[in-house]
Amino acid sequence: MTPPLPPGLRERQKQERRRAISDAATALFLERGFDTVTMAEVAEAAGVSIKTIFNYFGSKEELFLDRESEARDATVAAITARPAGCSITRGILSLLVEKRVPSGGEGWEVLDDERRREGFRAFLTTWHESTALRARHLLVQERLADTLAATLSDELGIPAGDARIRAMAMMLVAVMHERHRVMAEAVLAGAPAAEVRRRVREFSVEAIGRVAAAFPDLDQRRPEAS
Repeated sequence: MTPPLPPGLRERQKQERRRAISDAATALFLERGFDTVTMAEVAEAAGVSIKTIFNYFGSKEELFLDRESEARDATVAAITARPAGCSITRGILSLLVEKRVPSGGEGWEVLDDERRREGFRAFLTTWHESTALRARHLLVQERLADTLAATLSDELGIPAGDARIRAMAMMLVAVMHERHRVMAEAVLAGAPAAEVRRRVREFSVEAIGRVAAAFPDLDQRRPEAS
């Protein structure tokens, strides 16, 4: 009898399988457009069954926008793991400025490489041409608002349903949503990497600054270590 795999190895293999399926699906989506590709075609390209795909992904849209949990975790960490003396909005601003995609993954260096920049541009084109993917993104934003409300509640000791908490969470998500649009428009227009980053930075600084001004009583600094 074959001994069971160690938990760590088993988890790594699951992540590798998930990534392989996602990569195969994304290649098809970029080549032919998201809406025209079927799940059966994804399964064939990935060398797995449709049932196996649904063991890893809840929907076709999730196959393409598959970093929701990473983005959520990175956004929460920008608040909960911000340095001592750093405010909540400053923690979020650092994430929006330092990362091309606020998910803790690759940074702006992707745009400095022509091949990778064109790959990212193709990804954004496919995304923005699909009504289903745009709708999925809005759903992701709603979920993120709920997560941020819960995070702010824990940080500030205020109930998550409090109107101030909900309003601040929704405004932060709105900034992130518009920040994505600013970046996407610049990339799709073929702007140089430095120009894309400049536009994103200028918008993020302005918008987050206004959130901070709107919630001076909630935008608390992380206490210094005792």
